[in-house]
Amino acid sequence: MAKPKKSAIILDGKALAEKIKLALRKEIIKLPSPPGLAAILVGDDEASKIYLRLKKKAAQEIGINFHEYLCGNDCCPNVPEEELLTMVGFLNNDPATSGIIVQLPLPKKFNTKKIIGAIDPQKDVDGFHPQNKTGIIPPTIAAVIELLKTTGENLPGKNTLIIGKSDIFTRGLKKHLMAELKIKKIKETKEITAGTKDSDIIVIAIGEAEALKKNHIKPGAIIIDVGINKVKDKTVGDVDPKAAEIAGWLSPVPGGVGPLTVACLLRNVLALAKK
Repeated sequence: MAKPKKSAIILDGKALAEKIKLALRKEIIKLPSPPGLAAILVGDDEASKIYLRLKKKAAQEIGINFHEYLCGNDCCPNVPEEELLTMVGFLNNDPATSGIIVQLPLPKKFNTKKIIGAIDPQKDVDGFHPQNKTGIIPPTIAAVIELLKTTGENLPGKNTLIIGKSDIFTRGLKKHLMAELKIKKIKETKEITAGTKDSDIIVIAIGEAEALKKNHIKPGAIIIDVGINKVKDKTVGDVDPKAAEIAGWLSPVPGGVGPLTVACLLRNVLALAKK
């Protein structure tokens, strides 16, 4: 009789997100007035619209006032950059707005760095502003940290590999993994290499459907999948599901980093509102 295949422990980001949201709700109802989150969406990117709806639903569930500023085909389709900067300036000075997000990516004609830089660092819930000194951790990075904590493993001594095409993400993640989890051995790469198999922890965000295979993974490794890809109307990550036969822990897509990122964003809103 064949032995049953081992399977990785699935890191349930959705359940953890609900736990965080419940704790936030308990704090929010004690405040004299609810926090406010303003979201600016430019263009008609369908994925961005979906993300915004998820953020809106989660915010309203826990008592955060959510205000949308939509500049697409239905309203203000040709909004100029100066008007967008004026909108950000208005929200910076609005006492009812605790946090501001600009849904990325912006259409190519806009200077993303300039618009993000126009947000008051005290209202930057995404943690993207170069002068952000509020202690806010970018929500996706915070989600990765929360998932790693749930493994219960001794993380500081583990060989960690970040596979990502965005330097902003990989550098930011490395910085916060060192600060928050005291992990010392961290490497960054833009693609899957032969050395991937030496890693105790892999965080992958390359936007390539099911690219990380089980033969790339060290037995028992912790795998955090940040990727989101559409394949035949199905949402999949950057990790092949068969990797669960080798990995010790695996975050699923959907249901892993995604919902936890939204919860961490809302946690940032409350933290700034309290400041």
